[in-house]
Amino acid sequence: MIRNLIFILASIFFSGQGFAQSSPFLNPPSSFSPKLQIESLINKNPVSPGESFRIYLSVQIEEGWHVYALKPLPGNELLATQIVLEDHAFEEVTVWQESPVSLIQDDALEKMVKGHTLTAEFYTNLNVPTEFRSGRYTLNGHLLFKACDNKLCTLPQRLPFASSVSVSKTD
Repeated sequence: MIRNLIFILASIFFSGQGFAQSSPFLNPPSSFSPKLQIESLINKNPVSPGESFRIYLSVQIEEGWHVYALKPLPGNELLATQIVLEDHAFEEVTVWQESPVSLIQDDALEKMVKGHTLTAEFYTNLNVPTEFRSGRYTLNGHLLFKACDNKLCTLPQRLPFASSVSVSKTD
């Protein structure tokens, strides 16, 4: 716990940016941050009004690091990874689901946590309203996460993603 506090204070002091960033969730340019890559995919394209489709996210996590689960163990709610879909006109049918999680002994936090190593996959179902206009639409969002490598943990970070879906009327 002391290591985390020292890391946070050192990050603020040595970043030279302090509070200059407009958002506390931007990825800090730091060697202490893991390399994560995210890809998004739509399972059905094009889709018609009244139909549902699924958006998938696949996250590659740098070896030695882990990110936390969407549904953490009780008492660890502040560690939960979150997925945010920004302004869109589709109806969310289900809550985000995730690939199987592992129980991880997190030495940085000195407790057992639920999380993902190497890869994590997420998905949710969206519905196209029946009176929806034809066209191409972009789904923008971001993954909000904290990561640890058993020595230190990052501040919350934001990893953006985007996918496009075509809506076409069936006659």
